[in-house]
Amino acid sequence: MKKYFIYSVLLLLVNSCNTDKASTPERRELKSDKKLLEEIISPDFLTRVNDNLIISSSNSKSDTMLYIYSLPDLKYVAGAVKKGSGPGEMRMFPMFCESSNRALYVWGYGPQTIKKFDINKKGELKFLDLIKLPRYEAFNNMHILNDSLFIYYLPDNLKIVKVDLKRNKYLDEIQMEKDAHNESFFYSNRGTIAVNDSFLVFAYLFKKQINIYRVNDFKLKKEIIGDYEYREPVAGDSDTPVYYTQIIAGERFLYALCKENKSNGVFMEVYNFDGLIVREFTFDITPNLFAVDENNKTIYGYGYDDRFEPYLLKFKY
Repeated sequence: MKKYFIYSVLLLLVNSCNTDKASTPERRELKSDKKLLEEIISPDFLTRVNDNLIISSSNSKSDTMLYIYSLPDLKYVAGAVKKGSGPGEMRMFPMFCESSNRALYVWGYGPQTIKKFDINKKGELKFLDLIKLPRYEAFNNMHILNDSLFIYYLPDNLKIVKVDLKRNKYLDEIQMEKDAHNESFFYSNRGTIAVNDSFLVFAYLFKKQINIYRVNDFKLKKEIIGDYEYREPVAGDSDTPVYYTQIIAGERFLYALCKENKSNGVFMEVYNFDGLIVREFTFDITPNLFAVDENNKTIYGYGYDDRFEPYLLKFKY
């Protein structure tokens, strides 16, 4: 009995130490390898597919809508998709549907149309499939899982929706509570989403909070709530605290860009899907848009330096 008691105490101490270690993040400042971005005036969205970084821009120097760069050297390879109403041209502005399928999904050819492409070494797009959506909505943060599930966010409605693409059927939704006013941008529960094959992550804009949901049943798995003092957002108030501005769900970790407050600047939190923080990064140049290559421990992004010159960025961690 005495030996059993001692063993239990030792086991408790070991587990306690492991828990403390796991919940204490590795903190690092990441220095960028940067390349001046000459082809685009103002990027709208950025994604990574295999060894390509793809940027969409509806306000570029030409009628080209997509720009493809090779990785890891950030070399410009090709432009793709022209603005217009002719065959193969894009009538709307391009948005990406994030996916782990190693293919490029682009919305913008029509309000209910997504096209799937492969990308060759020359940066040329090879058409693979046409996906028709049940109806048009104000899609944001679109994700496609295994060509069968379509998950997106409606920020003005504070709703996350899951659709079965094979059966053209709505499956589930997560509805956030709305405020009494009609200024939807300043809804206290406004945020952004990211999805992988197993988990959906919702990061709040005006709260230091991240929710992790299971994709299969859309049920809450974990709430991550920071140590902060909540302040209700006020429409038009530039001093309203803003927290999470972008989030990515990788295979192993979630990556959240956090503004926190003006004195602390912008940093990135990295969590596992049990809600434990494992890393915290600061940057010499903050990536306004970013993508992550977990296998090579690299963050790619777009941002400005202190002279407001636009750069493509690469951070090794």
